[in-house]
Amino acid sequence: MPSSIFSEIEFQREYMQRLALRRRIDLLIFSTVFLLMALNGANIYISFQNDVSAASAQLRVMARSLSNSIKAELDTRIATLEVLALSRALAENDLQAFRRQAEAVLLKQLPGSNIVLVDRAGQQVLNTVVPAGVALPRRQYLENQEKVFASGRPSVSDLYPGPGLERPVIAIEVPVPGPDGQPRLVLALNPTLDTFSAILREYPPQADWAATVLDRSGLRIGRVPGGQELIGTRPPEQFLVERDSRADGVTRVTSPEGVPLLVAYRRLDDTGWTVAVGSPVANLTGPAWRHALVSLAIGGLLLLLCLAVAQRLASSILRPFAALRDLAASKDEARRYAPTGLREADEVAEAFLQEASRRQAATVSLLNSERRLRLSIAELNHRVKNVLATVQALAFQTARGEADLERFQSVFSARLSSLARAHDLITAFSWQAASLDAVLRTGLTPWLEPARSPPQLVIDPSCGHEAAMVLPSQAQALVLALHELATNAIKHGALTQPDGLVTVACAACEGGDHALIHWIETGGPAVPGPPARQGFGMRLLKRALRTDLGAGSEVELDFLPEGLQARIKVKVHPTSPAALQLAGLTVD
Repeated sequence: MPSSIFSEIEFQREYMQRLALRRRIDLLIFSTVFLLMALNGANIYISFQNDVSAASAQLRVMARSLSNSIKAELDTRIATLEVLALSRALAENDLQAFRRQAEAVLLKQLPGSNIVLVDRAGQQVLNTVVPAGVALPRRQYLENQEKVFASGRPSVSDLYPGPGLERPVIAIEVPVPGPDGQPRLVLALNPTLDTFSAILREYPPQADWAATVLDRSGLRIGRVPGGQELIGTRPPEQFLVERDSRADGVTRVTSPEGVPLLVAYRRLDDTGWTVAVGSPVANLTGPAWRHALVSLAIGGLLLLLCLAVAQRLASSILRPFAALRDLAASKDEARRYAPTGLREADEVAEAFLQEASRRQAATVSLLNSERRLRLSIAELNHRVKNVLATVQALAFQTARGEADLERFQSVFSARLSSLARAHDLITAFSWQAASLDAVLRTGLTPWLEPARSPPQLVIDPSCGHEAAMVLPSQAQALVLALHELATNAIKHGALTQPDGLVTVACAACEGGDHALIHWIETGGPAVPGPPARQGFGMRLLKRALRTDLGAGSEVELDFLPEGLQARIKVKVHPTSPAALQLAGLTVD
């Protein structure tokens, strides 16, 4: 069972996921209107129940009033009989005088009724409807008088056929006491049944209401509306069963005319009679049904109107979605989108266009990156070849100048380290242009690192402020050249003396497209002039460096007595802060 429920829920979920937007709006409208109609129906039902409760309360009050009136009527008749039962004529057994008294009472108070005097055996002693001297029959209905003889108290009978009256009657009976105080006779009154119908007619709250009086057995004694044809009939058995279970209450029955009634009843304690008052159920259900039908009609019209509005609303929503679909399906790179007026759709379109633009830019960037990567690979291949050629030249030239193997190893290793530092610098700048200050410090790193005070090699601060960048090939050549200058200064120049000083300064040439690097040695041994024999360093500075630095570059060496001075003119490029940041350097 649970699995089937879950399967049904899953089916409904899948169905809702496949449901189109237009149908979802229709379903929303239908659900909303249906809920409103259900709520209105619930209000109508609650109002109907309240009306039923109010009508039931009103019927209960009416039943109580009628029962009190019936009881008062019976009490009055019992009191009248009790007065007659104590008359002197009856006590002296003067039946003629007593008959006159009884007829006077009937004429004045109870026209149409009759008074009967019976003994214990049921033999009628006197009957006001039978002329005097006529033989009287014996009563067949003895149940009520036996109660009176047994209890010595008044009693009211149920409905029974009246002998000689040719109509059903009731008997109100009281005991007639003998000399010993015990009942010797019973004085009975047979009132007209219209007496009770008249009481019912005095309480007509509405013309279509019905009221009835029932005896203990459930026979009708009086009813309005209705005539003699209903006297002695019985209501539905279900009502009698409920009446016997409770002294008062409210129930529903069908009248003899076939009309469903809401009935309140009340049973009299001393007689066992029941007074019932009924109102047609249609008085309550009719307005409720009318309200429900009107509500249903209004709800149907509202539903149709809302569905029509929903169709227009769905169309106004689907048009922007169609525009979004067309925009997404468009293969034109220059996509165009006209605002639709639906803010959410316009926001989605704007986000889509931005994302498409971003993706297009990313694609272009990716293609450019791929192109740069290919160029970088080609450049790297070219530079590797150049590096290998440089290493080969370094090895060859070092071997030419150094016959001793141990010295060769030392000099060649130093030159290889300088070449490695140049390669690290170029890599730090992503094989792009490198700052001139970084090139100078990379080439002279071994002589700048030792902490010596005062320093013997100083790079002028002006080099750090020069807005100049050099290409990777220029940077490599400058690093090797600076290494040779510093090595020469250690062997033969200013750095051979404790007080010797090497200063490296920078200046921008006229036009700003070239920079001048000035190498100045002071405090060293006197320089006799240009060396007679030129080693690898001199050849690198005088010949190879000018070629490696490119067109427009110049290299001058002055062997002054106070120390060697070198001026290297190199073509430069504008400083790139992004490249400096990439290399971890800053320019103040």
